[in-house]
Amino acid sequence: MSKYKLTYLPVLAIIALSACNTTPSPGTPEAKAQAIVEQEKKAVEAVEQTVGDIPDWCLQLPTSDFALYACGSGESGSLNMSRTRANLAAKRQLADMIDSEISSRMEDFLSSTGTGDNEQILQQSEIITKNVTIEASLTGYKQIQSEAQAVGSKFLVYTLLEYPIGQANQALVNKIKENEILITQEAADEALAELEAEIEKKRNE
Repeated sequence: MSKYKLTYLPVLAIIALSACNTTPSPGTPEAKAQAIVEQEKKAVEAVEQTVGDIPDWCLQLPTSDFALYACGSGESGSLNMSRTRANLAAKRQLADMIDSEISSRMEDFLSSTGTGDNEQILQQSEIITKNVTIEASLTGYKQIQSEAQAVGSKFLVYTLLEYPIGQANQALVNKIKENEILITQEAADEALAELEAEIEKKRNE
């Protein structure tokens, strides 16, 4: 290889590297593509940062035979609004859990009385289940954890709520006792006694 070729090789390498590091001209397709890539990268980094900042007590909820737990988050430029949104998010989750718990208890009652296929009985049970769920969803919540974080110019709040499920179960028993159609069914007394015994058992554990 001649000395001239050896001289040109480093020069060509420098030119090639310079071309690779050249910033695309504004408005060109290359510039737009680069901007999209950078935006996506920042979005991924922001999500990773947010996930990494989630409190442990929100990722791993407490478990108990006595209570239900839900963690909600809320974001806003206002700290108070962030707290409100976090509480509402947690309450919505708890409302679903309460509805599932009460529906399960009512099914146990209907199964014990052997009236699970009776249309009139089912209508009454659905009304009671809905009313108890609504009443339970309005009261009885207790905030046991809360944390506020700054995300850019906004606040991000995490809230952990607790709801004593025995309270809702007892409300269900009381509603069944007040319903003449359900309480007069055969084996109703025995079914209610089983429900109350289960509630009392959890209270004493």
